[in-house]
Amino acid sequence: MEDTWGIPGPTFLAIYGALIVFPVVVGLVWTIVAKLGGKAPRAEVSGPQPTVYEFAYLAGGPDRVVDTAIATLVDRGTLRVSSTKQLQLTGPEPADPIEKAVAKGAKPGYNATTRGIRDRLRLSGPMQALAKDLEARGLVVVDQTPRIRRVVYFLYLAVLVLGVVRLIAGIAGDRPVGYLIPLLISAVFATVISRALKNKRPGPRPTGEGARVLHKARSAHGRERKRGIPNGPGYAGAAGAGLLGGAAAAVAFGGLASYPDEELSAALIPPPVSSGFGGGSSGGSSCSSGGSSCSSGSSGGGGCGGGGCGG
Repeated sequence: MEDTWGIPGPTFLAIYGALIVFPVVVGLVWTIVAKLGGKAPRAEVSGPQPTVYEFAYLAGGPDRVVDTAIATLVDRGTLRVSSTKQLQLTGPEPADPIEKAVAKGAKPGYNATTRGIRDRLRLSGPMQALAKDLEARGLVVVDQTPRIRRVVYFLYLAVLVLGVVRLIAGIAGDRPVGYLIPLLISAVFATVISRALKNKRPGPRPTGEGARVLHKARSAHGRERKRGIPNGPGYAGAAGAGLLGGAAAAVAFGGLASYPDEELSAALIPPPVSSGFGGGSSGGSSCSSGGSSCSSGSSGGGGCGGGGCGG
């Protein structure tokens, strides 16, 4: 009886086991190289002081920028929060690109909650323009993590498809496939986990200079809060000392929990979302028990002999 695809079972099992490990190795090596590249020395950054939205991006990424714009527009009276925590436009659309995008997201027919607007604006044109400007000024580095996770996921997907095709071919050719099944289960869970990680969006990575500028501004903001700097009109998009007071700066540096009005703060903060990893971890433990049962099943199938259990 000929081997499936002309590859003996033990040989395929060894190759497939290596393929299951391969995407992790690729991801780790790529991550290390990206981080080492990000630590390369940079020249001192010149240019104007960042705006409140640029500080928000440095402090918490796109979601913090959206939160800061919402705080600005609520404080200005352009947006209001309904009893159902929906944001409603009550004034003319602002001119600032970020604020304009947030205001458009608060129109009827949209999910106009804080979370809904965050989801729509993360990859919007104004947000990408803001990020590119910070990158060009040397304040943030391109985060390769999303790209790395996508590549790892698609590699695992390819490994999983290969294993399934081999399993079907082995069964069709009446070849023993007992030892292939535990490896295939491992590939399934690796694919599921890598898909969950792919969908997570990490925040930006400020450069050393970006972190220094953020720390300096945050410290100045803390000092001005202690001095009781009041909210003032027009502070949101302005640079300089005027930027360091007001609701927008409070949210930019500390998140929506720092919004001066506690009632509005509670209304704007999205409720926590249960992580998909909750079920994933319980699934992982059942996998572990399932893995051990597979293992005992394969040892019972030692009669496959000749190492042909890889199909």
